[in-house]
Amino acid sequence: MDANGNLRLSPDILASLRLTLAFFFLLPLFYKHYKKIKKKDLPYLLISGFLGNGIPSFLFAYAELNLSSAVTGMLNSLVPVFTIVIAAVFFSFIWKTKHFIGILTGIIGTCLIVFQNNFTDFSSVSNAPILMVLGGSLCYAISLNIIKFKLQHLHPSLITSASFLFIGIPSLCYLLNSDFFSLAINGQMNQEGIVAVLILALVGTALAVLIFNRLIKISNPVFASSITYLIPIVAVVFGAFYGENISFQQLIGLATLLIGVLIINIENPFRRIKQVFIFDK
Repeated sequence: MDANGNLRLSPDILASLRLTLAFFFLLPLFYKHYKKIKKKDLPYLLISGFLGNGIPSFLFAYAELNLSSAVTGMLNSLVPVFTIVIAAVFFSFIWKTKHFIGILTGIIGTCLIVFQNNFTDFSSVSNAPILMVLGGSLCYAISLNIIKFKLQHLHPSLITSASFLFIGIPSLCYLLNSDFFSLAINGQMNQEGIVAVLILALVGTALAVLIFNRLIKISNPVFASSITYLIPIVAVVFGAFYGENISFQQLIGLATLLIGVLIINIENPFRRIKQVFIFDK
């Protein structure tokens, strides 16, 4: 409970609620396409569900209790690095010099955005939260490669909905065995909190993963993972919208991030953006 007597969700409850709601949102898509799933696809969909969404949701939720958003953003920018290493070692992906340059440029841009005046944020943080974020980032990278190289034949909406089926049901069971529903029924969760959770589940989880899986399908793993660099950009823009000041250093960081993403997909970056939203191709 907070000081006003409203229900304050713990990290495990928030992660479970987010995954459960996303599962229900995506259930109609699963019903529409589920007959296309073959037995050989099930292990990979299971891996995608738990590593792409389930485990990272809990790891990041707990880690951010002790990590600043700056440190979390910096560590999460390593997703493209993990992705290209896994793709090259396990899936024979041939990476190019532009991939390395683009990833390095993106990491520099992230540093410029998230570390304003203090580059020693890591010194005051214990190892456990850092390892949680690194573990979550590694999970994302593994899932991304699984989707690209093992589930490429499936429609993105089927991959997304089936993956959430594997994690949505366990998450719902976890909620049912907690005291969440009894507290919520008693009116201890305010309206603003309900709206925030619904937006997080529908837009920040279900819709975001659906679009991301589409991006994986029509691009290479490195370009898809480089979308991670857009998270600090969105954070800064929303911060400015709510009255936070944007420094010159952050503007330089934003430009550097965008340059990094463009380098990775230098042939035709705008064609990729257009393809993401054309789901019938």
